[in-house]
Amino acid sequence: MLSILQTQMKNVYLPKTIALLELTGGYSSNDIIVKKTLEYYWKNFNQEFKAFPIMDTRGDIIRTIALLDKYYKLGYRYFFGFSRSTIVESTQDWFNLHPDAIGISTTSTAPVLNIPKQIYRLTPNDNYIIEPVLPQLEASSQVYYIYTEGEVAMLNILEILKTELGESKVSSYAINSTNLTVANLQFFLSSSSSTDSIVIYLLDRDPYIQLYSQGLTFEGQQYDILGIQPPVITGSASIELANKYNIISFKGIETSYIWRTGYETLGEYNYSIVTLNGLQLINYLVEEISILNIPSHFGILQFDEITKDIVYPCFLVQLYDGISYQISYLLVNDPILGKYQANLVSS
Repeated sequence: MLSILQTQMKNVYLPKTIALLELTGGYSSNDIIVKKTLEYYWKNFNQEFKAFPIMDTRGDIIRTIALLDKYYKLGYRYFFGFSRSTIVESTQDWFNLHPDAIGISTTSTAPVLNIPKQIYRLTPNDNYIIEPVLPQLEASSQVYYIYTEGEVAMLNILEILKTELGESKVSSYAINSTNLTVANLQFFLSSSSSTDSIVIYLLDRDPYIQLYSQGLTFEGQQYDILGIQPPVITGSASIELANKYNIISFKGIETSYIWRTGYETLGEYNYSIVTLNGLQLINYLVEEISILNIPSHFGILQFDEITKDIVYPCFLVQLYDGISYQISYLLVNDPILGKYQANLVSS
């Protein structure tokens, strides 16, 4: 009976692979979307993608390491998840001590992690994402940076801004669980004018945006660089932020049929844009097929051989007009055509 059960399990689950996702805890919203996307493809494209177990890390680093130890001892070698750069940084030593294990990170982006490692990152690092709006930031009188406190990626962007713009031009405010209020933000922005800009890098943007329905104001342009799903803007915030709130999103200029099928079925706010490429990558790694010419479902799926970071990303800049997000332009990185900006017209 046991041997039959083991055979059935092999038919159901992809060998040696497990997802360690942050499904509960302070920053679970991203990985809940990753889980929905995984389950969609396992259910609807089960010939192409075999399921694998999912464990909840609860966003806790100690628990994440414990789960890595546990499942490594059980024979697992491919670990999918690690959305936050803080988690990737904290697991780096573990992967160095287990060189036959491979991690796949969905959305970690800190440039400090652009180092030799055994963790593939499906989202480009933040050196790329600031590029599309750097001219606007350089033209601003002052740049106000509002970010999630204590996160590696957010601290990296602070250093990039200081390096690119000069320390005197950058004012920063780290958001935590107690200091996100209209009074605090209005005081932080009290010397601002219409020639200034805000850069927003928040793991949870909704509470910040809601402040604009409670009296918070800012005259200049805002640039949201989280790079994933755009925030939902409602109420009087939609009036205050109209034609001021810009988002910079990691976008693939080419997508496959099954990528578009998942996107259209789940909807923009419930679909992880990089997870399908992650499933494709896992298939190749498990089957020991070279990934140098791996087909992609979303943009160019090519990694730096040393750092395992994605290269040649494209970013779409959009401006919120009070109702929806309108396309401003696309910054393309291409291995053949090089780097160029495409100015697009929304339909």
